[in-house]
Amino acid sequence: MIVITRDANWERLMQALSLRGGWAFESCQELSSLGEASRDRVLVIVDGALFGGAHARGVVGLRTLYASAAIVLALTAKEMSPESLKEALASGVDEVLGKDWAEAKIFARLTAVCDRALASEVRTSADGGLKAERRSHRAYVLARGRWKDLGLSPAEFALLWRLLAREGQAVSREELLAALKSALNRDFEAETVARRALSLRKALSSWKGELESVRGGFYRLVCGRAIQTTRQASRRSKT
Repeated sequence: MIVITRDANWERLMQALSLRGGWAFESCQELSSLGEASRDRVLVIVDGALFGGAHARGVVGLRTLYASAAIVLALTAKEMSPESLKEALASGVDEVLGKDWAEAKIFARLTAVCDRALASEVRTSADGGLKAERRSHRAYVLARGRWKDLGLSPAEFALLWRLLAREGQAVSREELLAALKSALNRDFEAETVARRALSLRKALSSWKGELESVRGGFYRLVCGRAIQTTRQASRRSKT
């Protein structure tokens, strides 16, 4: 959960609800202060006052940054006139919250929109043989026509989720460390990435692709099809 607001009371309420819901929490007053790791958040809750009435333009900007997240607009009672509410819903937000609503009602709405967002988030490797489901935090390998659960730990899943988003690209140790912190909401030592990457590599042994170590402290997830293409090109260059 990312909360974008200058309202300290609203920020405190959102933090309390995030603890109840088990959602990682982050807050800021400006979009420019958000890091790359924040882009994986499921919920983006923005204070409508920051848009200055230009909800549609603000939502378009958020969609650019958070393509797969559910965007929730928070409005005060004064801002929730029938006309303003109609404009807010037409802007493309996934949900509108009343900042003056009862805490139980706000929590119920956030839980529902979070569940919907998670249910639609699945990342699959380019060869179709590996997939990760964010809602269940489970990853599967296709074996003999059936999906086999890899039984990943939360940290291993967080690494795989980020690597699948950047499949075929070299991802730095620092970015993966930030992904761990963002997903599990706590700090990790730099050496954690190497240890978790090693255990993830072992878990992926039945997949036709590979988790490669790249010089300079980078890691790259490569599907089996890409590996085969690279090897064929290498053989041709030697003939």
